[in-house]
Amino acid sequence: MKTYTNAQVAGCLDIPSSVEAIRRAYLEMANGSASVQPRARIGLADLKFSAMSAMLGSARLAASKLYTTIDGRFRFYIALFSLDDGELVALLEGDSITGFRTSATTLLAAEHLARPGSASLGLFGSGIQARAHALAFAARPGLRELRIHSPDEASARALADEIAAGHGIGTRVVEAREAAAADIVVLATRASEPVLRGDWLRPGAFVASIGATRPDQREIDDASLQRASRLVVDWTRQTPLETGDLLLPPRELVERRPLVDLSTVIAAGERRAGDAEDIVIYKAVGIALQDAAVACLAYTRLVSGH
Repeated sequence: MKTYTNAQVAGCLDIPSSVEAIRRAYLEMANGSASVQPRARIGLADLKFSAMSAMLGSARLAASKLYTTIDGRFRFYIALFSLDDGELVALLEGDSITGFRTSATTLLAAEHLARPGSASLGLFGSGIQARAHALAFAARPGLRELRIHSPDEASARALADEIAAGHGIGTRVVEAREAAAADIVVLATRASEPVLRGDWLRPGAFVASIGATRPDQREIDDASLQRASRLVVDWTRQTPLETGDLLLPPRELVERRPLVDLSTVIAAGERRAGDAEDIVIYKAVGIALQDAAVACLAYTRLVSGH
């Protein structure tokens, strides 16, 4: 069995390749050649332990993501098993994989669900996942402006300076209303109460909410759900059971239109019309399929030396 650190994993990954690996995994999910297990959580006092797994037929590998949550801090590990002989072939530290898979999946969703020509990104948050998304979207062709809103103004300004210096994109720290008026809005917070108001959204906006992954947390308000013509999730068998964004609002707001699985969108090759005026929301909690796709990509590259 081989072991790999976060630094080794991060050194072999990039966003474009991660996006393509996740796209292929979702296509496998759609055609039945991948199998996914929902997250299972157990707790002891304020300690948490979580496990989630997936099998990828094309890679002949199964991945099991295991992690602890202690004092609000996560420690991620991903075990890879051969589907040919059952051998445990690798154990990877999973922090880098988690960052890559979350932002790459959001970027993939935006490719299908954001309007072509979307030039501005409004980012709520300035933590680890917010930074990962800022870096991922900064490489997106056509993005000209990044608006960051965060209660931690110092970290927001540091992130704005990093993106402006590294990517030449116009970057500003703004109030919530201005961030929400962008073409693409990404919510990457640990908020317990909604940070986004539906009346702030511009016609045709694409909203991706990747925070609020617990049943008692929300990022999206009722008005945003009311305005949304489509509600896409990273997996219909897991997402609606885990996030307060879908559990806490009045049922009629969530059920007024069917939840759409991201695998369905990708398999159909959907693309948003350039003149679309409706609001589309993508809600993600992170599923094992995404971890497996990026972990298998990293393992293949590390073993081959590429």
